[in-house]
Amino acid sequence: MPQTPTHGAAMLNRRSPALVAALLLLNGVLSACGSKAPVADADLEIAAPAEQRLIALTDLDQRVARVGYRLSTANAELCPAVRNSAGWLLHAASQYSPELRPYAETRFGLDGDLPGLLAVPEGSAADLAGLRRGDLLLSVNGEALTRGVTRRAAAFEGVEANIQKLDLALASGPIEIAFRRDGNDQTVRITPQRACGYDVQLDPSDELNARADGKRLFITTAMAGFTATDDELALVLGHELAHHVLEHRGWHEAETRGRQTQTLPALTDTPGGAERQADRVGLYLAARAGFDSSIGSAFWRRFGAFNWRVRYPQWGHPSAEARARALEVVQMEISARRASGQPLVP
Repeated sequence: MPQTPTHGAAMLNRRSPALVAALLLLNGVLSACGSKAPVADADLEIAAPAEQRLIALTDLDQRVARVGYRLSTANAELCPAVRNSAGWLLHAASQYSPELRPYAETRFGLDGDLPGLLAVPEGSAADLAGLRRGDLLLSVNGEALTRGVTRRAAAFEGVEANIQKLDLALASGPIEIAFRRDGNDQTVRITPQRACGYDVQLDPSDELNARADGKRLFITTAMAGFTATDDELALVLGHELAHHVLEHRGWHEAETRGRQTQTLPALTDTPGGAERQADRVGLYLAARAGFDSSIGSAFWRRFGAFNWRVRYPQWGHPSAEARARALEVVQMEISARRASGQPLVP
């Protein structure tokens, strides 16, 4: 999507090892990119520098999770890969460095490798079951999750094994979860929802970029922070999800091997063909999820004014102004379909 120079992040349900490792080294990325992401300003004013980084990044994590959840569940019928999802975003104390771990344990009630809930989007399966941010997961279907041991350095194997156990249980249908809240252990039943089968990953970086790799969706902290509203964030994530819906990565790989597929339209007929397709479909995906798709052209003009790299066509991407004009046409399509009662299927 936004380029420099790679191109194209659904349901966000975990914090990846690569993300956590980068998070521990990050310092001030959000302010450096002119972020307008909502953060807990009162908390930041009184927090230590390390805790400030933790608060800013986890607040942005939750925002991406909220938008990603809506896009993923609203567009599951269009995604080539789907899965059963609880809709939560999980993290664990063992993923944090010794510097940040005490703050994470205090702020979120984390303990070792046990997964804690960092985000519970409204309307998600976890939310409907009564779970909330700060709950600590103890077992699934009567099988205990592993607490692990205290480590000096950040580690990921234990929590990844716990998350895999949760994913496997969710794949089979409703699950029973034991969790701890404010020192009290409780049990709840979660009925998962169908969602697009792609993780969304927030990558700490001052590069204004988002991309898709065929299995995951990525957005940098700088790009997520630049988006002024959830509608703008949905525009960016919807574009990357559209690459998956259109199976662009598979098309490009087949073309590279000399075996162009016949199921997708040719992308090399015009410069930036894949990006134009993803812009169009992405706007539909955002609209289907209830976001304001009419802001598409204004966003691209604002982004072009902010970032000189997107003002001109490059690396197979149209210019920001060309994308803005094209999205105006797509928005007219969407408005016409709504007015006539037609389904929003791109």
